[in-house]
Amino acid sequence: GNGSCACNTARELQSGNEIILATKEVPPQAELPGADKIDSACILSGTRIISCRGCEGDFTVLMERGGKNISKIFSGIVIAEENEKKANYDAYGLKPSPGILPLSSLAGKNILSNTAIINLPKDAKIVFLTGIGYESNPVAAEEIMFVSLMLQRDFNLQTYILTGNLKVAGNGLEKLYRETKIAGTVYFKFTDTAPKILQDNEGNISVELTDEITRLDFRINPALTVVDEFTYPSAYMKELAAVFGLHTGAGGFLQSGNLYRTGIYTNRKGIFVAGPSRAILNTADNLTDSANAAILISGISDKNKEFKVTAAIKSGSCIRCLTCYRCCPYKAIDLDTKPSVMPDACQGCGICFAECPRGAISLDFPDKRRVPAEIRQASDHAKASPLIIAFCCSRSAARAKELAVSMGYKLPDNLKVVEVPCSGFISTEYILSAFQNKAEGVLVLTCHTGNCHSEEGNIFARNRVEHVKNSFSYINIDKKRLEIRTLASNMGYEFAQIADEFENTLKILISEHKYIR
Repeated sequence: GNGSCACNTARELQSGNEIILATKEVPPQAELPGADKIDSACILSGTRIISCRGCEGDFTVLMERGGKNISKIFSGIVIAEENEKKANYDAYGLKPSPGILPLSSLAGKNILSNTAIINLPKDAKIVFLTGIGYESNPVAAEEIMFVSLMLQRDFNLQTYILTGNLKVAGNGLEKLYRETKIAGTVYFKFTDTAPKILQDNEGNISVELTDEITRLDFRINPALTVVDEFTYPSAYMKELAAVFGLHTGAGGFLQSGNLYRTGIYTNRKGIFVAGPSRAILNTADNLTDSANAAILISGISDKNKEFKVTAAIKSGSCIRCLTCYRCCPYKAIDLDTKPSVMPDACQGCGICFAECPRGAISLDFPDKRRVPAEIRQASDHAKASPLIIAFCCSRSAARAKELAVSMGYKLPDNLKVVEVPCSGFISTEYILSAFQNKAEGVLVLTCHTGNCHSEEGNIFARNRVEHVKNSFSYINIDKKRLEIRTLASNMGYEFAQIADEFENTLKILISEHKYIR
């Protein structure tokens, strides 16, 4: 990383750990916030990350510096690259001028040395523009209110904040809002209207507006206008996402909106994303991320090696098609002389197992159970018709089933649950095998979109279900006999409801002789 969050993280880690702080830029060490507290020998400036192989505890990272390649092995990786900002001049029809400043020019200590502020006469008017016609964010709101408070109290300047939805969903922001009002800041909120902002040839601004509460007209001629900024990931941050194989969120930051990607976690074990690389965060949150990263990185070598579900590739059957490499959400497939699974990186989702066209991948469960055997046993122990085989994700639907039972909901007598590590493990062969073993109906129960630990396991499952259903017309099977639904672990009632409705659908099909068992 190249900013304060990266330096704070490195500083937290350097006690008892060998670290490298790699920055793409070549700034003087004095310009890296907090770098003076880091051993200069640990800082590699002007360094670009080229590639990364391996897994938690054994990452091999190739870097380029000064035209030469450097290869190093790391136990863990933290990405804390700074984001970039662009002033929202266009949103207000403004052009940059000495009397118009971006918010970042006044943030933090910048305000104390800004000549545009120092040279203003007492009681001069300053207008802040934020979130009018677009959504801003709590970090921008905090910076604006903090700067406004300083200008009112310390510089005796009159501030006006013109805003759309003022984002105060953050620690202490409502308190800060009240303090600014007490200090004399005037707020104008716009929902159905917008201020008329005029800029003359010399760059001077005048603002005409109608207060939506009092319906009174106002005209402000500010000595200075401050515009908020659009915050977005840097181009290099996008490069890093590709190099490290990280899933990104809607805004392009290096953390998806997945339920399991809370804090600083990513889809890859041992790779964490902190501060400005994962979201738009304030200084306090950046410091928290740095501390969390230091704790998690330091604990990598202390983890107990427990037996867990992991995939394995049968070398004699593998044809090196690289399907497993492309579909693994955890980047757990290593490509050396032949593809192999890195056990420390594998999360045992089974997506590669189900996608492998040669059946060259195995997945061993801790209790040694076998899914094909469970499917056969379901038909052997069937008590009555209709027999329903439900493939349930262990993190969601299987837990919902347990909750339904504990809550006393009645489930179909002939419902047989096959628990799988992830819905991405449910292959087309397993679905067809259920029908071959006399199931009248098959349920595939997955996590909700965005809740799958494997990110896309539920998507793989849905695609396979649709593929199988499309083939039903050729083999005379009613499509209603196969359903895919989404559940969360706390949805016991919904599990019972889905099972009951599906059983009733099958009973109707049987009564109408839509198929022969």
